[in-house]
Amino acid sequence: MKLSNQILIAIVLNAVCGCSLPTGILRSRWAMEDPEYAAKYSEGAEKTDIPGKIKQAADARFQNGSSGMFISGGVYTRPDAKTALGAVDVGVESYLTSFLTTRGSLMAAAGDDDWLTGLDLGLRLQSPTRLAPFVGIGTFAGYAEEVVSAEDDWIDNDDDGFVDERGEDKERFSGFLASLYPEVGGHFWWTPNLRLTGFGRYMVSTEGREADDWLIGGGLAIFSNE
Repeated sequence: MKLSNQILIAIVLNAVCGCSLPTGILRSRWAMEDPEYAAKYSEGAEKTDIPGKIKQAADARFQNGSSGMFISGGVYTRPDAKTALGAVDVGVESYLTSFLTTRGSLMAAAGDDDWLTGLDLGLRLQSPTRLAPFVGIGTFAGYAEEVVSAEDDWIDNDDDGFVDERGEDKERFSGFLASLYPEVGGHFWWTPNLRLTGFGRYMVSTEGREADDWLIGGGLAIFSNE
C-alpha cells in the first residue's frame, strides 16, 4: 500500500472516530516525541530487521520516573446486591521503575440505595511495553452505606407487622469500610503521554465475604516525564 493511501486511510479513520489515532500507526517508532526514546531509536531499524522493528514498536522503558493524573470509571457488582454501583476514581500515579507504579486516588461509588467513598492506594507490576499487561494489589478505606434484600431472613425489618414480604430491605452496614484487593488488567499507550487502562479487582471486605465486590472498569491517564 502506498504511503499516500495509508495517510488517506488515517485521515478517514480520524474523522470517523472524532479523535486522534494512536501514534505509530504508520511507523514502528511510536514515541519519537520523548527525548530518551528518540535518542535510542534516532536511526530506526532497517525494513528487513523484523526483531528490531518489534522492539522499537513495543519499547516503553522511557516511562521510568514519569508521573501523572488519571480518571477511571467502573462498576461494582455483588451476587446478592439488587443493583450495581457506578464508580469514579480520580488520582495520581508514578512510575517508580519502568515496570512498577504506585498510585493514590479518591474514589466514590453509588447505586439506588448504596454508596461509598474513600481513599484508594495500590501498586502495579507490569511489562515495560506499549501494550502492558499488569497485576497489582491495593487497599481501599472509607465510609459506606448499604441496603440489601431481606425477603428471606425471617425478621420484620421494617416494623410493619409482616415478615419477609416482597421488597423488604434491611441496612447491612453503615460506617467505616475497608477492603484489600488483587487486580489484573492492561495498559495501552495511545501516545507517549496518554495511557488507556482496563482492570478488574476483587474487593475483599472487612464486612465478610458476603460484602465482597467485583470492580470492573477502565480509565485514562496523562503522564509527564519531565
